[in-house]
Amino acid sequence: MRILQVNSATNLGGGETHVIELVQALRSGGHDVTVAGRPGGAVQPQIHFSFRGSADLITAIRLRHFMKRNSFDIVHAHVARDYTVVAAAALGLKVKVIFTRHLLYSVRGNPLYRRVDGWVAPTSQMLARLAPLRPKRSALIPNWVDLNKFSYSPHAVHQPVNIGLLGQISPHKGHEDAIEALRQLGPGYRLIIAGKGQESYVAQLREHSRTLPVEFSGFAEFKEFFERVDILLVPSWEEPFGIVLLESMATGIPVISTSAGGPRDIVRPGLDGILVPPRNPPALATAVRSLSDLQFRASIIEHARGRVEAEYDIRKVIPRIERFYREVASAS
Repeated sequence: MRILQVNSATNLGGGETHVIELVQALRSGGHDVTVAGRPGGAVQPQIHFSFRGSADLITAIRLRHFMKRNSFDIVHAHVARDYTVVAAAALGLKVKVIFTRHLLYSVRGNPLYRRVDGWVAPTSQMLARLAPLRPKRSALIPNWVDLNKFSYSPHAVHQPVNIGLLGQISPHKGHEDAIEALRQLGPGYRLIIAGKGQESYVAQLREHSRTLPVEFSGFAEFKEFFERVDILLVPSWEEPFGIVLLESMATGIPVISTSAGGPRDIVRPGLDGILVPPRNPPALATAVRSLSDLQFRASIIEHARGRVEAEYDIRKVIPRIERFYREVASAS
């Protein structure tokens, strides 16, 4: 198939890594894939347009001419601000239009969305929020992890026990709740916070935790981080998907997450990991203590790796996207 992937992001994040890996996998599968984005964009675009926002008519016209000249079967957009531009560009063309929704909040309706032939949602919650659009077709297809990049290597528990948080540092990610849970846990536990955020907020967290064993490690390589931590904590107030959960589960680190958004689809409570209510430090502390039972911990780790292998390995997920492409492409 001839496929055009569209992503105007300038900063590399989870969604952009998703697109890069998707493109690589589709090309390996024999598809002819072109990537469009901004100059210097995060997804390494071959074709450049300005993408100045959702009402960028000039980009829509130029993109339309490009699609018309190249006779694509599928155009697939991944960023919300690109939706209307891509839909407008496809008006009157035979190309099939697919959008992936990576955000939790509902999509604001737009008449141009009648041009969309299919929607992809990585979680059941995102899929439900597409319902008001009355999509022609929709599919629940999760994000993935490449198991070739994350070796399964469970390790002995450190003393003190290292609890890790990895990713963006911002209030809705629940770092303050994790610090309060550490306070309630008492001696024998340590918190490692890896990632970056606004300096003022990080300074606030440092002050809040200055009497506690908390390390702010900044940017961290996945391998080094997972070797250091004994438990991954995802205390977000709301989490669209939670790719770090899959990475931790693949590696052999037990996960504790709030039951807010994507983690509800990923983690089967008490089997693959532990889910707790958001904004509840006592529940986080109780969950951490439960993993001191080494038999329970080993069971969680084993089931989690099996779940990732069965449901979230990139080699299992990409064929589902290809099938959806073919379903949409064959529809009249």
